Amino acid sequence: MRTAILTLLLAASTAASAADLPALRSTDLQMLTGQPWTGTLTYLDYRSKRPVSIRSTFIVSRPKGDEPVWIFDYRYPDEPKANSQETVTLGTDGTTLNGKHVVERTSVAGERLKVVTEERGMDIDRKAAIRYTYSIGATSFSIRKDVRYDDARE
Repeated sequence: MRTAILTLLLAASTAASAADLPALRSTDLQMLTGQPWTGTLTYLDYRSKRPVSIRSTFIVSRPKGDEPVWIFDYRYPDEPKANSQETVTLGTDGTTLNGKHVVERTSVAGERLKVVTEERGMDIDRKAAIRYTYSIGATSFSIRKDVRYDDARE
């Protein structure tokens, strides 16, 4: 069974050198397509400052054509109003994923791929550096979101 853990956490992040940007390949994302991934979404409840987990299903598909585009479909059986879908595009040179800069692409133990992207953005109406870490394997997948607010010390 393929499982996924989608994690959104508030944490510190660091900037990477733009000169060392690695390239992501289409085949890296193609590994995600096929059977649905099932697991949990864990996020930090900003009010209680506690993690909350809900069941989730993650489905990745590729529209017909040659464009480097994937559909990420997030489903939450216990909270269907939170279901969402995102069109994800790989930049032509592989240094961006959905407009976010790829700052790391490494193999982990020869079985998993770790991809890290970074962007400037907003989180709960505050300017921040936002980092996404994707861990892609044959039977496991996770996305982790880390946020460092501009006005934060950590």
